[in-house]
Amino acid sequence: MYVDPMLLVDCPAPFESDQHIGELKLDGIRGILDIDHTTRLYTRHRNEITSRFEEITSAASNATARHTVLDGEFFVSDPDTGAPNFAATMSRFSSKRFGPKTAGLTYVAFDILTYKGKDTKSLPLMERKAILEEAIKENDVIKKIRYTEHGFTTFFDLCKQHQLEGIVLKKKDSKYYAGKRPPGVWQRIVVFQREECYITGYSKKDVSWLLGMDRGGRIVPVGAVKYGITGPIGKTTFPQLKKLTLRETKDYAYVEPLIKVGVRFRHWNKDGSMRLPVVERLIQQVV
Repeated sequence: MYVDPMLLVDCPAPFESDQHIGELKLDGIRGILDIDHTTRLYTRHRNEITSRFEEITSAASNATARHTVLDGEFFVSDPDTGAPNFAATMSRFSSKRFGPKTAGLTYVAFDILTYKGKDTKSLPLMERKAILEEAIKENDVIKKIRYTEHGFTTFFDLCKQHQLEGIVLKKKDSKYYAGKRPPGVWQRIVVFQREECYITGYSKKDVSWLLGMDRGGRIVPVGAVKYGITGPIGKTTFPQLKKLTLRETKDYAYVEPLIKVGVRFRHWNKDGSMRLPVVERLIQQVV
């Protein structure tokens, strides 16, 4: 049985509260596990990927009872730190081969939506946590998330120190709102990095800019951005970019790098690009 996962809302900073619990935000892929006579794994977009992740479905069948539905995150962990490695996770997810098992592949359950055929979504979160604790017998692949009931600011600071994705704060009495994003119920506080970048071009097919950074007097490409460039920043900048155009291809117009913007992003990808960049402010424009 597929269940649309409950969604998170963004929160700008951690806060202390005795009405919440805090969990590590895992940098992986959301997965709904339906454990039955045949165990199935789905992404949050309703795509069934059971046959591609038999390590997970097989381990889940041995970890809990039939007629159970779990919500969680799966990822490939870094062999040195044990932290989720997003690049390795996406490489495994995108692989068309069904070869050897992937070392470090883990599914971490953080909620239980059905247990032994009983719907648990209407129960308060802490009751669901107690059921989850009883329901799962951990093994090499299937784990249960740990949580804390205090020290959320310190928790977030530790995530920054260790370059983890962030934390999630959840109300203790919250029901599970399948497919919804209720305000103030499940909140994510993400660790962002920030840099100043030059706009080096713009797409002729969609609304996106190419970005570059000054490294030793040379502008080095660091990817493309499509978030944060609508509204006032975009209205101010697009006319200037057209005037700065140096050359064009079928897909892009390349511009003189004179306009600088402040960008936030999750982390650096292995290819030197920014993951999920967002333009936050205009730093320097052409006068």
